[in-house]
Amino acid sequence: MGKISIVTNTKEDIFNFPCEYPIKIFGENQPEFKKTVCKIVETHTGKLHVNQTTTKYSSKGKYVSLTVRIIATSRQQLDVINKDLQSCPLVSYLL
Repeated sequence: MGKISIVTNTKEDIFNFPCEYPIKIFGENQPEFKKTVCKIVETHTGKLHVNQTTTKYSSKGKYVSLTVRIIATSRQQLDVINKDLQSCPLVSYLL
């Protein structure tokens, strides 16, 4: 199954960097999903605090969505995080 990423073609001047930016990541509910995704994001943002992540499970528990709220510093930073998350085999979808 191919990965889908929702990307907007907004210009950087729409954002007032630095700004709070939520990233929603979906995948199968596996023990290493959250840890792996957080490590990828932390590579570009520094250590995440526990209150920066929210986890929701599908009704049958097969899938999980993780919302990570970061302080984005540039459009380039967001693009590189998106690229790295898309490369992760545990990630199915990004919003």
